[in-house]
Amino acid sequence: MNGVDPSPQSVAAQRALFTGHKVKVLLYNQQVTDTLTESFITLAEQNHIPVVGVYETMPEPGYDYQTWMQTEVQDLREAVADHVSTEHL
Repeated sequence: MNGVDPSPQSVAAQRALFTGHKVKVLLYNQQVTDTLTESFITLAEQNHIPVVGVYETMPEPGYDYQTWMQTEVQDLREAVADHVSTEHL
């Protein structure tokens, strides 16, 4: 964040969470992605871990605060309960 890359140890620890199936879902900020984020998304998908893109700020058009939050909660529920990925609202 803010131009500071995570340490190689942190990246390795994150990758081990995916390959060791220690997480149920990957949430990522779809408004700010980079090559590291994309590599985590790919690794999650390769390990059959659902991926859910969330928004840091309210997407427009078509959403008010309540529908935005309801949609993100519903996407997370579907990922955990049904293993469904929703990378974009």
